Amino acid sequence: MEKSQKTLQRLEHLRRLNGDRTWLNNDLYRLLYKEDLYIVAYERIKSAPGNLTAGSDGKTIDGFSLEVIQEIIQDMRTEHFQFKPVRTVYLPKPNGKMRKIGIPSARDKVVQEVIRMILEAIYDSPSGPYFHQASHGFRPNRSCHTALREIRGKWAATNWLVEGDIRACFDEIHHATLVKLLRKKIKDERFLNLIWKLLRAGYLNIEGARKDSLTGTPQGALVSPILANVYLHELDEKVAEIQRREEKGRKKRPNRLHTRLSARKYLLYKQGKAETREFRSVVKHMRNIPAVEVNDPDFIRVKYLRYADDWIIGVCGSHHLAERIKEELKGFLAEHLHLTLSEDKTHITHARTQHALFLGTLLCVGRGGQPKVVTTTNGSGRTIKRRSTGSEIVMTAPMESLVKRLSQRGFCTTEGSPTTKKGWMHLDADQIVSLYSSINRGIQNYYRFADNFPHLTRIQYILKYSLAKTLAAKFKLSVKQVFSRFGNPFTIPVKAEDGKRDRQVVFYLNSDWEKKRNAFTTNEEPPDLLGGATRMRTRSKLGKACCICASLVEVEMHHVRHIRKMGAKKATGFQAIMQALNRKQIPVCTSCHRKIHRGEYDGMRLSDLAYNPYASEKRRRFLKSRMR
Repeated sequence: MEKSQKTLQRLEHLRRLNGDRTWLNNDLYRLLYKEDLYIVAYERIKSAPGNLTAGSDGKTIDGFSLEVIQEIIQDMRTEHFQFKPVRTVYLPKPNGKMRKIGIPSARDKVVQEVIRMILEAIYDSPSGPYFHQASHGFRPNRSCHTALREIRGKWAATNWLVEGDIRACFDEIHHATLVKLLRKKIKDERFLNLIWKLLRAGYLNIEGARKDSLTGTPQGALVSPILANVYLHELDEKVAEIQRREEKGRKKRPNRLHTRLSARKYLLYKQGKAETREFRSVVKHMRNIPAVEVNDPDFIRVKYLRYADDWIIGVCGSHHLAERIKEELKGFLAEHLHLTLSEDKTHITHARTQHALFLGTLLCVGRGGQPKVVTTTNGSGRTIKRRSTGSEIVMTAPMESLVKRLSQRGFCTTEGSPTTKKGWMHLDADQIVSLYSSINRGIQNYYRFADNFPHLTRIQYILKYSLAKTLAAKFKLSVKQVFSRFGNPFTIPVKAEDGKRDRQVVFYLNSDWEKKRNAFTTNEEPPDLLGGATRMRTRSKLGKACCICASLVEVEMHHVRHIRKMGAKKATGFQAIMQALNRKQIPVCTSCHRKIHRGEYDGMRLSDLAYNPYASEKRRRFLKSRMR
């Protein structure tokens, strides 16, 4: 364990060193000899369902073992390790098009996760990240909500919004340029050569023919997002250069008319005419004009945010400046990064009269010229009326788009009328309710900050009655009978097995529709990377004795895709053991593993195991004494 701790502390030391953005990293390749990094990488990815889909080598993560890790390390030492081509499949999208999916081999996924951990230590150190603050995609403690929160708090009074769209960004990344950018922080050619192997691994098409990858990061690769961030960091740097060059002025000039009206208002107040028609007319006029010069040429600000390959720029300045920035970035992307800015999807919108779409949220400034008057208190505690929302960012959920997506997925018609979800009728009732609940809760959690959050009652209505119609079709009832049978909200009782307590699955119905403009889901706590990795290494079952026969020879991990937790159907075969353990992986020897797949252990009970690999140490000692 001391050796394991030393390996993980070395990774933590690498993070601390890279708190200095100028630090150059040497001798990284030797980290790929450390068994513990592969164990932590395996623990990070082991439970993803996609790991039981075969890669181009026909293998899945089922059967992964310490022996496989040792083979990888040996190939790393001799520099003979090669990534296998990615298997390509096409899956149908709700809109009728096909989505291209890349499936790497399970062995390659573990190696990629190790590379990703090393790159994250270099580029995203908690002591001071190399990446810009404007970058929010695929980074620790950052998300769509952290990006949107930034816009909410710091993008007020923006005049123009530039929505950036890079055409097929991940597929067009230039390999030589990417490696050149990696060399800014990495001076280990063996490590960079491994990156080259990853980029050139190629893919297998539908017919199984191998094709070379001339550009782009590998489809489905765990390391692709951070490589894309390294690549697009140059765009962040370019925008930062534009900000330094273009921004000027400390504050906007006062609006002369507003200043004169304010002076007139003050004079009338001093003269005791605060209740006169003239005073009220002056106040009304003041509320309809800005207090500062909106288009002050001596005050310019450029805001910028990026989430993966989606980016947006806010310009507090002229339309000409917004056009110039767009053209400059178009040329920069083409000349330096070999990327193409999509003209059809890159828009410049007027922030006060139009909406920009970023991260699924409609953005604008103000409320279309309609000022809102609120009652508040001034610094002395006196109650006053003031204008609000004149220049603040307004964020709304795109209702038409959300209804369209629900329609494409079979929950409603194109007009938003709820329909039966026929594809789910074969599922158990509690599964159906849980799936509908997760969609309803997910949409509301994402848009909880939206200014039109109460409008999401329409989405909840569609899902509620789509669920009612689906249950009605399943049980051959009317919608009215469904409400009578299952209540409102729908409640499905689930009978427990193995003496456990019965439970209920209830459809999530929100009743709190109050607008909460700052209800962003974010995590401010710095991640305990060393502690988390140490716990993963300590709890790993890789290399433990076979839990069926207690053999220590040729032990590997048996994996299942999922453990059925919903529904009253009883698990069959060895799946019942996995369900009783409530785990998707257990250590077994090669011989027992083959017997599991042949069905020879289908009648086994939990008490027939040599030991419970997931019991506490105290419990294991107790069971061991009983076995004697």
